[in-house]
Amino acid sequence: MTGDVLSVVVPVYNVSSYLDTCLGSLAAQTYDNIEILCVNDGSTDDSLDKLREWERRDARVRVVSKPNGGLSSARNAGIRYARGRFVCFLDSDDTFVPSACEQIVSTLSATNADVLTFGATYTPPEAGNPWLDFVLSPRDVTYDGFSMDVLMKEASRPFSWRMAFARDFLIDNDLLFDEDVRFGEDQVFCFAVYPRSRRTVFLSQKLYEYQAWRAGSLMDRMNQDLGAKMSEHVNIARHILADWRGMGLLEAHAPEMISWALDFTMVELFKVPQREFLAVTNELSDVLREFFDEDVAQRLANDADRRLATSLLAGRSRFVLPRKLSARTLYYFRYAKDDVRRWLTTSWYLRA
Repeated sequence: MTGDVLSVVVPVYNVSSYLDTCLGSLAAQTYDNIEILCVNDGSTDDSLDKLREWERRDARVRVVSKPNGGLSSARNAGIRYARGRFVCFLDSDDTFVPSACEQIVSTLSATNADVLTFGATYTPPEAGNPWLDFVLSPRDVTYDGFSMDVLMKEASRPFSWRMAFARDFLIDNDLLFDEDVRFGEDQVFCFAVYPRSRRTVFLSQKLYEYQAWRAGSLMDRMNQDLGAKMSEHVNIARHILADWRGMGLLEAHAPEMISWALDFTMVELFKVPQREFLAVTNELSDVLREFFDEDVAQRLANDADRRLATSLLAGRSRFVLPRKLSARTLYYFRYAKDDVRRWLTTSWYLRA
């Protein structure tokens, strides 16, 4: 085996039925010099037995077994144990295309980038939507240093499994997944990684095959309770804003980050009962007031965002109607006007 070693971190938790397909896609890679680092996160099925079989079968497979700590904990263990010059992630119910590792290593080596973000396909087709099609289809472009366009205009987030890194970049910047975030850890990781990257490369080639829906997955459970999902989005925003304040970036990019937080947390609240709408917007109000002064709202260019931010930065509301009125312009841009009018004047909401 020649060339730089690529460590592929595979977090594993109770996915025995998927492992042969997942690891088989790594065994079939056109690039041999890979470390297949499987992190068993306290599985209670026969996943660990399957991993041990693969470890005996293929010398490139290393199994690390640890108590259950969640996806972020498993990925972090992989980063710490990785021996390769480069690191990437493969979720255990997904697969790589045969040339994925070769393309990752050749691109990172040729460009000397800290971060590579590549394209992906998904299955089943009916799980797709315009947003997913966009985020899995980056264009070919390189950024030297950080630009807000990386996060706000490129197909850059939120999936860390279609990213690869120079391991030294991760270690030197102490870049690990936030284990206090139980849902949306990829979003937090992306907002931490890109601003610190010296060079970021986007590659349009689709190297990853994503299982977009799996019954019983955390994503599946959260999509069945949009109120809880949006509350978690508020928590994600808090962690991101705290990190950006620590980096000294938040003040310079306050309008963009407020607009992002509003879009990230508010859009799907049109689809939840209105008592949950009020509760989540009050949580968001607390977060925005923690990081921004009230006058920042006037710096927002978009009128819909400015109206809503002004209301939220003024503090919690005891009544749902004033909050609904502040959000109406934002929803007019995204939903049928008749639906928004009905939502404003009744307790009706658009059920997902």
